[in-house]
Amino acid sequence: MPRYQATLLIELKEGILDPQGRAVEGVLRDLGHPVESVRVGKVLEVVFQEENLLKAEEKAKVLGQTLANPVMETWTLEALKELP
Repeated sequence: MPRYQATLLIELKEGILDPQGRAVEGVLRDLGHPVESVRVGKVLEVVFQEENLLKAEEKAKVLGQTLANPVMETWTLEALKELP
């Protein structure tokens, strides 16, 4: 059965306080890099087996919905590729 790798991006929704992002923003400014804002998110790379690309995409979407907190976070399927 083919193996696939899904790359999922999970970010806080707009309007949700991001203390990690604010900390990174402060450090960058202190180091002389003026930035407008910083948001911190998570990138997950999940490897799994599935019958074909269509089913792999469906599974990747289920994984994104399962791993993200729908109250506070949004998720995006950034990439899906078949592994050798």
